Amino acid sequence: MRSTLKVLIYYHIPEYVDRYENLLKTAREDIYLITSKNEKQIDQFIEIADIIFSGSSFPVEYLSKAKNLKWIQSMSAGVENFMRSKVIPAHVLITKPKGIFGPHMAEYVIGYILALSQKMKRVFENQKKRVWDPFIVETIHNKVAGVMGLGSVGTHVAYKLHLMGVEVIGYEERERNLPFIKHEYSKLELNEFLEIADYVIITLPLTENTVGLLGERQLASMKKSAYLINVSRGPLVQEEALIYALKKHQIAGAVLDVFDKEPLPKEHPFWEMENVIITPHISAPSLPEDLAKIFLENLKRFEEGKDLIGVVDRARGY
Repeated sequence: MRSTLKVLIYYHIPEYVDRYENLLKTAREDIYLITSKNEKQIDQFIEIADIIFSGSSFPVEYLSKAKNLKWIQSMSAGVENFMRSKVIPAHVLITKPKGIFGPHMAEYVIGYILALSQKMKRVFENQKKRVWDPFIVETIHNKVAGVMGLGSVGTHVAYKLHLMGVEVIGYEERERNLPFIKHEYSKLELNEFLEIADYVIITLPLTENTVGLLGERQLASMKKSAYLINVSRGPLVQEEALIYALKKHQIAGAVLDVFDKEPLPKEHPFWEMENVIITPHISAPSLPEDLAKIFLENLKRFEEGKDLIGVVDRARGY
């Protein structure tokens, strides 16, 4: 018997929609799928959708037409696009993936910390020039990594760094008491946290309380030898303040995977800064094979009237 729940799938990369459709249909032939590869198709089918399976690129302005909507499964960990919408009724469940992005993002963070400590940029440049230039590399064993946000992602990052011999401190509103973190700092202790860390790693969600959290004063609190690594969302850091801190060498540098505006405009100052590493929002790859499994498990739970995995706290915004 075919499921009566109508599932609207949308992703900003059209070929990914086909991959999701194939994965879901292979697992369950009875699913009533509506695939949308552009906004015109969303507009055409949004009124009949019971469930939306989409990522952060979903155009939320269409949600006012979703009269039958019961549940939104986000493909991304960040759900601020749905949180900003004022037209999603309170009874509509919003869920996000849990447990799949942490390992990927831990690899990204560790990879770029090692790239900095091993001075890989210098190595690559010397190789291109055929220059033999022996130098001393740093070790991360005597460094302190400060992880801002100890949710699923931050916990993975902190744990993997701990295993590598890095001293890890955490910044979190709610005390977690994680055994691999030397000390956890509260909101009132942010500046103290920033003063200690050699690497400040942002894994916080973007909410009304975290927008612009790191500004001129906070960046000035960091060590001049410290690096900022942002794998969360661009607006958590006040961009003009970060540009100033980097230009004035108030901090050693930054590894940035997220920005206020994406794609990063070609005229942006970050492109020309020697102390900035830019990556195009790739720290948390959204793999259809992983996300389809999460959706299918939650769909089964939804049909059986059970609690879903990864339910977003609408009051907290994540």
